[in-house]
Amino acid sequence: MDDMNRESSKPVTRVEAFLKTHTKKNGEPVNAQAAEVIGFTPPSEGDSYIPTPSPTSVNLKFTPENNACNLLDWYGGGEIVAEGRWASSDPNCEVHHLHIGPNAMKVWVDVVKKPDAYLWRPTSAMSTIKEAVGSIIAWPANKVIMR
Repeated sequence: MDDMNRESSKPVTRVEAFLKTHTKKNGEPVNAQAAEVIGFTPPSEGDSYIPTPSPTSVNLKFTPENNACNLLDWYGGGEIVAEGRWASSDPNCEVHHLHIGPNAMKVWVDVVKKPDAYLWRPTSAMSTIKEAVGSIIAWPANKVIMR
């Protein structure tokens, strides 16, 4: 915990501390109970985790046309809660000093559609999608739809 406080001038939230202490370096939960709390969905039997290529690995140029996405409500019915821009699917990529882990994406939030929707990984500075406008957040990969 002290290491986390030294990395940032802001105090560490309980959520950040839980995620840091209950996930492995590759982003997977340390046990089944942590997976349930975090909302981690393991790959189906016979499937394996295959990282989504990053733009640099497939020689894409970042433009609004090729990385625009919609963020679906991770908690409920699948409605669009925001429009944004995909930034990375690399599980080792960090958002707010934490690895996003497998089955997650790093995205910019540009336009809010459902302001009171809760963030998948809240921070001490933001807990709803309206507070994340103009920021990078982590979002479940299965709830990001490329436009």
